[in-house]
Amino acid sequence: MNQGQIALQYRELAVKSATQVGLVVLLYDMAIESLTRAAREIDAGNVEARTTEINHVLAIVAELQRSLNFERGGDVARRLEDFYDVARGKLLEANIKSDKEIVERLFRIFCSIREAWQVVDREAGSDPGAFEAAPSTPPVPRPASPQADAEPESAHWSA
Repeated sequence: MNQGQIALQYRELAVKSATQVGLVVLLYDMAIESLTRAAREIDAGNVEARTTEINHVLAIVAELQRSLNFERGGDVARRLEDFYDVARGKLLEANIKSDKEIVERLFRIFCSIREAWQVVDREAGSDPGAFEAAPSTPPVPRPASPQADAEPESAHWSA
């Protein structure tokens, strides 16, 4: 059995045993891995591989956006939707311009949001009744406006 097969089996087991929130964390993990590979492919000048990785992140963003629960998530779900819209645009821009800086900024934001989801998953897992009481989306930084950048001000995101 090679490394790829082992990794695939591990991922399949993780998906089968994950909570609903844990599945969101796994999607963020996959997006972060693809962003890392996209940055590496930008450095290597490999247009085809860079495009493949960015397209993978775009597919993950679409799935994350489809999974938003606006009824339970309220304002946080709307802010995440705004973030996903901005992220999609930035991913397209990064691909067109072969811009590693944009990919790295998205990497940092995805890592930050993933950590918030991980906290929600841990809290829900430690108390069987907590999942029902927990928000369906984690807290995320609020942009100045829906048209503004979707990254916290401290990260100095600029369009």
